Amino acid sequence: MILILLFAAGLRILAYGDFRLSVGNNDTASYIRSAASPLFSWKLFTGERLFTTNLLYKFAKDPVKCPLIANSNPAAGVEINRQIQPCFENITLLQNILAILAWSLLAWTTSRWLNSRFLKIIGSSLIIAFAFTPQIAEWDFILSPESLTFSLFAISLSILLEIGFQAAQNADLSDSRYVRFLVTGWLVVFIFWVFIRDVHLYPAIITAAFLLSILLFKKFRKSKLVVIPAAILIGIFLLGSISAKVSLRATHYPLEHAFDAYIFPYQARVEFMKSFGMPDRKSEEFQAWFDANATSKFGLFLVSHPRFVLTTLWENTSYFASDFEQPYFKTDDVRWRDVLLKIGQFLHPETIAIYLIDLLILLAFAIKAAQYREPSIFVWTWLAAWFFICAVITLLPSFFGDTFGTRRHIFPSVEMFRLFLWIFLLPHLDRAASRPVPSQRQELSPS
Repeated sequence: MILILLFAAGLRILAYGDFRLSVGNNDTASYIRSAASPLFSWKLFTGERLFTTNLLYKFAKDPVKCPLIANSNPAAGVEINRQIQPCFENITLLQNILAILAWSLLAWTTSRWLNSRFLKIIGSSLIIAFAFTPQIAEWDFILSPESLTFSLFAISLSILLEIGFQAAQNADLSDSRYVRFLVTGWLVVFIFWVFIRDVHLYPAIITAAFLLSILLFKKFRKSKLVVIPAAILIGIFLLGSISAKVSLRATHYPLEHAFDAYIFPYQARVEFMKSFGMPDRKSEEFQAWFDANATSKFGLFLVSHPRFVLTTLWENTSYFASDFEQPYFKTDDVRWRDVLLKIGQFLHPETIAIYLIDLLILLAFAIKAAQYREPSIFVWTWLAAWFFICAVITLLPSFFGDTFGTRRHIFPSVEMFRLFLWIFLLPHLDRAASRPVPSQRQELSPS
């Protein structure tokens, strides 16, 4: 398995070229501006962008020493070649190295807890190929948050999987230094992931709830390794919510676009918002109300109008079956791209059927957990439910929260659903492969 991962890493290095190559887009300038805030100041949380990307882009916060010379604008038909840009080379170098380490860790950890040697090889190969094909790998060269989003999530999922199986095997987690180290590492990585995009705040509170659900098991009721991380994540959710509200980054301009598309053209929806105190759009009081209330009231609108949500999603299914190939730089210098792209098309299925398949896999886990009550099944079920809900809870706000750049905004969440298939199909196959074969075939008796 290690040889497979080393071979895949070498192939990735040869295929995509110098890791220092980069290209910016229309949003890159805002990351540079936001990173100019003093280190670990409150402004680093309340700027145009979030804490994690603000830290990363401190590599390029000096506009004189770090000019952005390769900037792409696909909407205007401007697609350029990647270049080695002063300061930005450090960002893409970090993104590429982190991606290789993160996806290799996920492939190794997932395969580690399978029984079948054959499925260990297949599983690690599928996961690493999923990440190293152009649909994901080319985003590591773009100066935007997608690369970090995938890499940090892959690491946090890997560690959480390891923690889950260690918890299933150990009687007392607090006695294990290894588990304490894993929990600490996972919490740090997950918090950095949360502070990449505002929609990641929702998985933070969902994860806290999932952790507290573990207290239902008598074995873990007094475990500080469950309670403390859950409490920290609740605090992170509150911190992120307050900083987002103070910065107004969620309302200027994303929700303004959403209100223009979904609320203002429809009188009944306008009346719904007025029932929550929304003043006339042309009044002087409107902007103050919008800044203070738009996020929560739009959320209430979505929750109370499920028909609108389902109809809108159904009418836009093409978004959720997109190829998500990066449009920012030319790919003539990427070796074997045609072959890698075709492999990627298999691993990143461009169909809405993937959502139904994932749901069926999750339901199968729930049935098996209720039927067999085995620790390993509980771990896989818990992880699958957490993963699936995190994908849903980031997809919906990404889609409805801004009508500009929708495809790029929903891209990480859609790919989470596609990744779900390859990770959580494996334990089902592993269980089927591990079943003992009857020594004698039983004859069917006539009814």
